[in-house]
Amino acid sequence: FLAGTGSKKKVPAGQPKGGGGLRLGSILIRLGLTLVMALATVFLVLPFTERPDIDLALSDIADRDHKADQDLMVFDRVATAEKRRLAGRNSPTVFDLDDQAAQRVGEQIHNLFSRGRAIFNAPLVRAPIFSKAEEVNKPARAEEVRLKKRFDSAFNLDPEDDSFNALALIEFSSRAQRTILQLVIDLLNQGILAEKGFLAGQTGTKIVVRRIYSKQEEVAPYAAAFPSLVEARRIVREKALLYNNDFEPRQMKALLTVAQSLLRPNLTINRKETEYRRQAAMRAVPPVFFQVKRGEMIVREGERVDELARLKLEAQARNVGQRNWLAEAGGVFLLVLFFLSVIYTVRSRVARSVGLKDRDLVFLASLLLVNLLLVFAACQVGDALEKGLTGLDRSFILYLTPVAAGGMLAAIFIGAYPALFFTMVVSGLSALILNKSLPMFFYYFLGGLAGLSGVVQVRERGAVVKSGLLVSLINMGIVTALGLLDETLMTKGTLFDLGAGLLGGILAGVMVTGLVPLFEMVFRYTTNVKLLELANLDRPVLRELMLQAPGSYHHSVIVGAMVEAASEAIGANPLLAKVSAYYHDLGKMKKPLYFVENQTSGENKHEKLAPSMSALILISHVKDGVELARQRKLSPEIIDIIKQHHGTSLISYFYQKAQNGRMEDQPEINIENYRYPGPKPQTREAGLVMLADAVEAASRTLAEPTPARIQGLVQKRINNIFSDGQLDECELTLKDLHLIARSFNKILAGIFHRRIDYPEPAAKEAVPRSKAANGSQSKQSTKDSPDKDSADKGPGKEDLKRLGIS
Repeated sequence: FLAGTGSKKKVPAGQPKGGGGLRLGSILIRLGLTLVMALATVFLVLPFTERPDIDLALSDIADRDHKADQDLMVFDRVATAEKRRLAGRNSPTVFDLDDQAAQRVGEQIHNLFSRGRAIFNAPLVRAPIFSKAEEVNKPARAEEVRLKKRFDSAFNLDPEDDSFNALALIEFSSRAQRTILQLVIDLLNQGILAEKGFLAGQTGTKIVVRRIYSKQEEVAPYAAAFPSLVEARRIVREKALLYNNDFEPRQMKALLTVAQSLLRPNLTINRKETEYRRQAAMRAVPPVFFQVKRGEMIVREGERVDELARLKLEAQARNVGQRNWLAEAGGVFLLVLFFLSVIYTVRSRVARSVGLKDRDLVFLASLLLVNLLLVFAACQVGDALEKGLTGLDRSFILYLTPVAAGGMLAAIFIGAYPALFFTMVVSGLSALILNKSLPMFFYYFLGGLAGLSGVVQVRERGAVVKSGLLVSLINMGIVTALGLLDETLMTKGTLFDLGAGLLGGILAGVMVTGLVPLFEMVFRYTTNVKLLELANLDRPVLRELMLQAPGSYHHSVIVGAMVEAASEAIGANPLLAKVSAYYHDLGKMKKPLYFVENQTSGENKHEKLAPSMSALILISHVKDGVELARQRKLSPEIIDIIKQHHGTSLISYFYQKAQNGRMEDQPEINIENYRYPGPKPQTREAGLVMLADAVEAASRTLAEPTPARIQGLVQKRINNIFSDGQLDECELTLKDLHLIARSFNKILAGIFHRRIDYPEPAAKEAVPRSKAANGSQSKQSTKDSPDKDSADKGPGKEDLKRLGIS
């Protein structure tokens, strides 16, 4: 639960899928480990000891010296309230501007004047609306009447107003239209207030103008810069004087009347938004604190307690006085539970392919508990040193503590993703133990990340020490940054802390180097270093395989080379895949002559056996291999791959032979008797061993192993295994299969490359070319060998073109 499981335990084929996921025992283990870790953290975070309450009122005389026993941040209520009041007062007032008012006015003027020009420019219209001229056309007169009504309504004019007639005399000219717009457009774009009396009660020196339609905002220095409606009309009258020479007085008066009627207030205060922003500005003001350092004198014996001393004493009383232990313990317990649950959820979504077994969870829980106890002990030792006369600060011991070793061990044994989340957990809980110290969280977390990044694919023990040196560099960098933040970089304490950071990283590397063999033995883990030892071909079990089943040994070595190359291509663990390939056919040592690669005399022992017995012998080599692997104390990962390297595939040769030999009165052949028991491959490495095993065995049947034939064989074998569903549970993608096929082609092409046919000396008798090429090798049929572990026949033989393997 600490690092999450992410993937459910897969049920082998043929077994009932009960529960639909994790077993009940696994669920109880995860729940138990989580509760244990939460309770352990509670006891480490909360030292259950009573501390005396500080009870000094204002103006009391202190009976003793009172010092701060820890760093305090004292809340200054008065200063905070004053800063918030000023922030609210200075918050700008928000006004809404109708930024389309000028556009509407322009459209209105354009429509009326365009219509007026169309009417009064007509040939029969020559007089104003009230003229009695006989030549005025009656239909045109009706158009004038309707236009005048629209005109008076649009500008709120009295029916007796003469503005329409005055403009009609100049035929609603474009010049008159432009003049009206020039008088009002700028004012409407700027904004017009209804009146300014309400501004007297507004605070702040600036205003925010929000344009309603364009959603833009701009800050203006003060609201008084915007004219009121009365002021806007006055401005229009003053601007109209500039156009007196362009129009007759009667027309100028009409233009002024129309322009003033177009003015409308379009800038209004938004009191709701103003108050909202004012409250937000007040909330945004952080509380005002002043710092009291550990050991600082608060009030001396015999002095009177003033307001400042009282604030400091209250802050200390809140931190170290009587505490509600039950509430605090419950809070820490829930906090740890939520923290672990969130980490589990995130890890399971980010790294679904990383499944953790119960053994892994117990290991992580033990490692976490050791780390937290180490931090707690360092905290206690640091407090003791600080109270003594050593001159060392508590931070020296905390920086020296090798917390990064936990993440490095998790990375070595379980992998990068679980180690990443483990480092996050141990750093967060350590900071909680250290009085919610954010700097120490960064110190432990970044140092842990640096450490685990160097040991994920470690293949030599010296790499662990190098990773510890990298942790030292990161530690020193963080100490330097913290010193710059506190402005204590050049002090004696910071220099000691730098040395502690350097030693802490080195100590982490040394601890991991010493603890790796212990954890390998206790939890039966197999690291890359252990795999390198198992990869030694001089190990007794491999030498025994070479002597008793030389063909199987040679086959295993080639399969090891194939899976190593393929693992590097798809990002799997090449070392685990190669070592597992070396040991995957250990079971053939018990009956080596029943497997074609070990039959040197040409005699096939299966010819005298019933198909069912032959299939049983072939199937038994998996079980025998598992037993031998356990006797030789191989790692569980290798044993699992031995179990899974044939999956539940069908031994089709003997199944077909049994079908052909069945009489009509005999019962149907049970196909399950000719299948390997499984399970199917559960990991990518197991899937690679299955594919390489089948491909390498089939490659021996090629009479002329040209690159094209090798490529076709590899594609065919992988397609058959894929279509049979053997790769359904090992998370190999189609892209992976394409890369695997390319790797196999390359390795097999190198093995079966053409050799130069050197001419024989002239004195020797000429040997037929075909015989010289074959040498002493016995002819083998290109048909499937009867004891080959996988089949090309039966269901799933057709190529799957969608694999895209070339």
